[in-house]
Amino acid sequence: MDGLAKVLTGQCSVVQVVWARYAFAVPLILATARPAAWPGLLRCERPSLQAVRALLPLLANVTVIVGVSLMPLADATAISFASPLLVVALSAPLLGERIPVHSWIGVACGFAGVLLIVRPGAGAIAWAALFPLATALLFALYQIMTRLVSRSDRPVVTLAWTVTVGLVLTTPLLLGAWQPVNETGWMLLILSGLLFGGGQFLLIRAFALAPAAVLTPFTYAQIVAAVGFGIVVFGDVPDLWTTVGTAVVILAGVYVLRRQAE
Repeated sequence: MDGLAKVLTGQCSVVQVVWARYAFAVPLILATARPAAWPGLLRCERPSLQAVRALLPLLANVTVIVGVSLMPLADATAISFASPLLVVALSAPLLGERIPVHSWIGVACGFAGVLLIVRPGAGAIAWAALFPLATALLFALYQIMTRLVSRSDRPVVTLAWTVTVGLVLTTPLLLGAWQPVNETGWMLLILSGLLFGGGQFLLIRAFALAPAAVLTPFTYAQIVAAVGFGIVVFGDVPDLWTTVGTAVVILAGVYVLRRQAE
């Protein structure tokens, strides 16, 4: 999905790409519920919590699309892997969880890995890295909020709120941001929305079934797709520092999450 966004920013505005993710996810929402249940898809226990949570992936969509348009896909993806470490750091103030010392050591090592990738002062990648870092923070907050709403609402309801809020907020912005799209562009926009809807549903369903400490290490498989897509489509081969930094971030994240699960 992020690889498609990098391709699409060559002919579409960021608003168009974000809007398409929500607009073309609607069929998937409707397919996950019986027609008789469609009118009640937005009924939930805490509407305000769902609304705030739904804003987070919208903002993350913007930061990730801007980020991948400014830097190699693999680099942006690797930096966004700081998200699990931020989940740990934010669990203390937001969920009241006690964070042991070894977890804080893991968090510090993970951010050292991010610095290896970014290499402050090494060029344009340093300031562009602010966008995937923002994505990591927003996604960490999103995971925490998803844990909270999954205690009372069904996954399809949470998905409906995610897509509805994003679609309502982005549609008016199209008036000033629309750019002509060719047939291939439309196909990629539609595919991006289907991937977004499917991915969101699976993620929400997963967090309803298992703890974040068990699930999050699986997200690191994303770097394989990001590196492969970047090499094949854009010719971006990660350098040594990016590879080492990525390995440090992943190892730190897995260490912290495994220690939490013990």
